[in-house]
Amino acid sequence: MQGYRCQNCHAESITKTTFCPKCQSQSFELFTLPTNGTVYSFTIIRVAPPEYVDFAPYTVALIQLTANLRITAFIQEAVSIGEKVRWKETKNQTFIFEKVV
Repeated sequence: MQGYRCQNCHAESITKTTFCPKCQSQSFELFTLPTNGTVYSFTIIRVAPPEYVDFAPYTVALIQLTANLRITAFIQEAVSIGEKVRWKETKNQTFIFEKVV
């Protein structure tokens, strides 16, 4: 996975932007994101929208990847806050993670 880091304030993002949301700088560097992270928060979706009904119940989690970056991810299995997870794939702009065993 690739991320973007502001060269001025070091804010990080998974999406390319024109201006840094923190300092308004326009200077970014591309960097490789770690594939392992920690569950920061999560919710379990039991009644899913039509396009995800076949996956329910599933977990939507906020994953801490670096000190400056958390991303939203899909996880098919049950997780707990603080649990270690690993990036599996990106499908249809959805980050899919799995528990580290």
